[in-house]
Amino acid sequence: MKEPVIHETRNEAQRLRFTEDHVMVELADGRILGVPLGFFPLLKAATDEERLNYQLHGLTIYWEDIDDGMDLTALISGLYIEPSEEYLQSLKEIIAARYATTT
Repeated sequence: MKEPVIHETRNEAQRLRFTEDHVMVELADGRILGVPLGFFPLLKAATDEERLNYQLHGLTIYWEDIDDGMDLTALISGLYIEPSEEYLQSLKEIIAARYATTT
């Protein structure tokens, strides 16, 4: 029996769409992953224009405007690393600064 492998081309993102609460990632093999925007605080705080300005790089998606990205292998596998309190605090400060300049 063959060992399971991550098939990179099947898992590549082809396009994204957004709902009020989710980013929907369409993969090359037709699967669609729905991911809560709350998993990505910078993306959740982004404007619609910033969200739509993404770049697809195989198994990653990158938003230059907000300097944030998404790793599809981690999403598909469920790999999650608990963020540190320092990181969470820095995100709060970045998001607060973004809201302060847009209001």
